[in-house]
Amino acid sequence: MARKDIGFTLIELLIVVAIIGILAAIAIPNFMGAKIRAKLAHSLSELRAYKQIHQLYMTDQGDLPGHFDGSDEHCPYINLGYLSTKLTDPFMQGNETLPYWQNHQGMYHSTPISDDWEPGVLAANPVFYYQWVNQGKPYVIYGEGPACARELCGAWQAYAPSNGLISVGNVLATSIRGKGKPRSSLPKRTCN
Repeated sequence: MARKDIGFTLIELLIVVAIIGILAAIAIPNFMGAKIRAKLAHSLSELRAYKQIHQLYMTDQGDLPGHFDGSDEHCPYINLGYLSTKLTDPFMQGNETLPYWQNHQGMYHSTPISDDWEPGVLAANPVFYYQWVNQGKPYVIYGEGPACARELCGAWQAYAPSNGLISVGNVLATSIRGKGKPRSSLPKRTCN
C-alpha cells in the first residue's frame, strides 16, 4: 500500500486566504460602526443626565447658572455636588489639537438660544427647532458627533445616523428654560 502525502494544495490555501479576507472586509466596518454607536449611546445618556442636573439646579437655585464656555461650564454643578467631575464628550477625546476643542475643552455644552435661530441653523434643524419652540425655548445641550474625528466640529446641525455613521452634526437635546444670566446669589463659576 502506497502512502499518500498529506497537506494542502496551493489552490486550497488561496481559497482559505480569500475567505478570511472577505470576512475581515465585512467585520471591520461593522466593528467601527459598533464603536461609533456605543459613543453615541454614551453621549445621549450623558445629555439626559445633564438635563436632570439642570432641573435639580433650577429647583434648588431658582435659575440656571447661565452660559459659560470652557472649564467653567460644569463648575456650578460640581461646586454644589450635582456632578463629581466634568462631563466629557467621547467624540472630543483625542481632539485636543482642534481649534474647536479650545472653546469647550472636550466637554458637553449648554447654551440658551435667542428667539430667532440663524437661517442656516434653522434650515439644517427644522424638526429640532420646532421641538425647541414647543418646549418653551429651553437651553440646548449638545456634544459633537462622529465627524469631529475628521475635524468637522461645530457644524450646528443635528447628527442623523441615517446619513451614515460618520455624518456631520452635533448630538443635540433640549433642557429646561432658564434666564441664562448668572445672579450674584448663584454659586461661583470657578471649580473648587
